[in-house]
Formats: sequence, C-alpha cells, structure tokens
Amino acid sequence: MRLVVTRPEPDGSRTAHTLIALGHEVVRSPALAVVPLQAPLPEDEFQAVLVTSANAVRALAAHAELARLQHLPLLAVGDRTAAEGHHLGFPDVRSAGGDVNALAVLARETLKPEDGPVLYLAANSRAGALEDKLAAAGFDVVLREIYRSEPVTELKSRARDMLASGEEAGILIYSQQSAATFARTLEAAGLTPLGANIVCFCLSDQAAAPLRPIARGPVIVSDRPDQASLFDMIAHYQGSSCDG
Repeated sequence: MRLVVTRPEPDGSRTAHTLIALGHEVVRSPALAVVPLQAPLPEDEFQAVLVTSANAVRALAAHAELARLQHLPLLAVGDRTAAEGHHLGFPDVRSAGGDVNALAVLARETLKPEDGPVLYLAANSRAGALEDKLAAAGFDVVLREIYRSEPVTELKSRARDMLASGEEAGILIYSQQSAATFARTLEAAGLTPLGANIVCFCLSDQAAAPLRPIARGPVIVSDRPDQASLFDMIAHYQGSSCDG
C-alpha cells in the first residue's frame, strides 16, 4: 500500500524502513520536529521518573542533569519508550505497555505517594493529563517540559503527489498534535477535504479526531495504542479491501 508516515524523526525513518520491508511504498512527511530543552530540574529527591514518549528519553540523554536521575526507576508509557530508557542506562525500567492511562495505573501499583515526589518529563504540548491522574491519587508530581514539538508547516512534495494522485493511499497518524498539525498542512496544500481514496490509520481516538472533519475516506483507529497494532490494522484493511 502507498503510505505517508507523519512521525517526527528519528522514529519516522524507523517506521518507514519497517513498512518498506513489509512491501509498502512509503513517503515520510513529518508533521512535527522535536527540539530538546535544557529545563532546569528542582533539587527534590525524586522516587521515580515518568515518561510518555521516547522523545522525552532522547531529550534527557542530552540533558546536563541526566546523571543524577539515572539511578531512579524509569516508568515508561510503552515498550519502545522503555527500550530507549534501557539504552540510556537506567537499571530499573518499567513499561506500562499502553497509553497514559496505563502508565498512571502502573505508577499507582508500583509507587507510593509517601515515598516522595515523582518527576514527569514531557513535551510542551501533551495529551492525557498524567499529572492530574497521579495528583488525584495523592502523588506529588513535578512536571518539567524537556522537549518541544514544533509544527512542520510544509508538506513534502512526494507526499503531496501521492495524496493528490487519485490512487488509494494511507496516512499514519500517531498523536493528536501531529494530526492537528498535519490537517492544517493538508489544508494549506489544497488537499482538503481528503479524497475518498485516502485512508487515515490512527493510533488512538484522540489522534483521529482532527482528521474526521476533513476525511471523506475511512478513518480507522488502532485496537491498541502501539505500532504493532497499527501495522496489523493496515494489513487487515488491505485484506478486507482485496476480499471486497
């Protein structure tokens, strides 16, 4: 299938290479660019570090205060983010294997509010309100924005050609922010509403929401908020299209 991958780099390239190996024709057109920030950290003695994105772990790798956090447990939203934590040298990495809700559950089950504050490293724009979920459970949550996601306002020419060709194509969407940014980029490129031949494959309902008003073709949400499920969904769609 012809696919446009909107993930920021370096994840976008990794996703594209995997899809190409599966036989797809892939064009990368990132909706966002990730910029690490050197946000100063408070002097608190934290009991754990929480991250909801591999981008946060990669931003931490370049942070001046990494060394004083590396002995702490790292609670990650999913397996890919956890793998980045292992690579960075955290000895105790725990994966929630899901989304922000799953990470909140993991924190409540493995940490205690009385053991001290937790450090939540996040982007300047985020969804899921992890800090609110944990505060409601009695945790002292210290939030620090360790990277920002900047909109990429120009659609790559190959992506424009693919989406304007009239042939069937798919767009992979991983987050609500990416979806909203990419929708604006499509509008600026004169490609909205999207043709009925364009399928939007989305990691969550939140990621799908900004695309529904501009889509005339299917907007399909993954059963689980992980890339393996997203790829399964593409394969299932292809199979059902062939059967039809």
